[in-house]
Amino acid sequence: MALPRDARLFLLSSVVGSFAGSFHGLYFNLYLKDLGYGQDWIGLLTAISSLVVVATALPLGLSAGAMGYKRLLLGGMGLQAAGMALPALLPRPGWLVAAAAVGGLGGAMGAVVGGPLLAELAEGGARARLFGLQAGASVLAGMAGSALAGVLPRLYAALGGLPAQGPEAYRAALLTGFFLYLCAFIPLVGLHGGRNSPALSLRALRGYRRFAGRLALINVLIGLGAGLILPFVNLFFRLRFALPDPLLGLVFALNSLLIGVGNLASPLLARRFGRIRVVVACQALSLPFFFLWGYVPVASLAILGYLVRTSLMNLAGPMFSVAVMEAVPPELRSGASAVNTVCWQGGWALGSLISGFVQVRWGFAPLFPATVLLYAVAIGLTWRSFGEAP
Repeated sequence: MALPRDARLFLLSSVVGSFAGSFHGLYFNLYLKDLGYGQDWIGLLTAISSLVVVATALPLGLSAGAMGYKRLLLGGMGLQAAGMALPALLPRPGWLVAAAAVGGLGGAMGAVVGGPLLAELAEGGARARLFGLQAGASVLAGMAGSALAGVLPRLYAALGGLPAQGPEAYRAALLTGFFLYLCAFIPLVGLHGGRNSPALSLRALRGYRRFAGRLALINVLIGLGAGLILPFVNLFFRLRFALPDPLLGLVFALNSLLIGVGNLASPLLARRFGRIRVVVACQALSLPFFFLWGYVPVASLAILGYLVRTSLMNLAGPMFSVAVMEAVPPELRSGASAVNTVCWQGGWALGSLISGFVQVRWGFAPLFPATVLLYAVAIGLTWRSFGEAP
């Protein structure tokens, strides 16, 4: 069955944005490190971006229907583009903080409307397929972007006579990603923009407060655990195993490939076993691989642990999103999405802030068991409570 026109435009924009955004994800931390910023400072910037999301996502979610999904998407992408360009052009502390804040606001605007808009574009089983396709295609685009980005610094270094691993080569790669990201605006120009509805109040969510409370706690725990490690993956592999840029890009590309394939397959698994069962099983199976990733002193095995862990943990992400969207009526979806975003990003902000300071003093070793413990509690809560009626 052919996808609706708006769904195709949204998917195309997501694919282009993910392709370009992977440049930033691969090199931003390495760029800052080569400029002389420490891991505590990098963690602080990550926390600032997430805290801005926490502060703004709920008001944005409550007013998204009245403001218009298309307007919020385009505005959010514009702010994220600015957040990508500023560090490359003005890498001084004040501008880095401003870029983190601006990018965080843009991320909040996109996060609160992406799920609700996607939920409007299909019904029933087609909705689950659309969520899986959007997540899978975006991640696969990120894979292609990471593979290309992995060779760019050496190419720019060769063309410009610069060190292959240095801030100037990384700056050129970051700016390439920024200009490519601007292309993601083009498909959204023709988007109809979804429903417009009156602004919501917190009172409208009162009837779903038990559901919102369970969702909030699960996302805080997952976000906190993720924030301890995931913002620093490239630094972990660079500092522990001295992986060169092309190999690091290949690792990120393989990671995206596995996540993308899993996202595309997740609707099939959900139909057979149930959405929450798939979420819980895949996340639980990922936990032992944290220890392979974090403690085995062999690069190939550590990479294997990272790839398997990440693919399992993220395989059922689209199904969790569908479950959240279908647990509330359409007019409350942006509010539920905002609760989801606020709590996950709040945990991520706290986790990344703590992680940066822990790394400076004790390295990465304490972070892996802490993340496993937080994930285990969240998985247990998901199994016990998420399937109940709100």
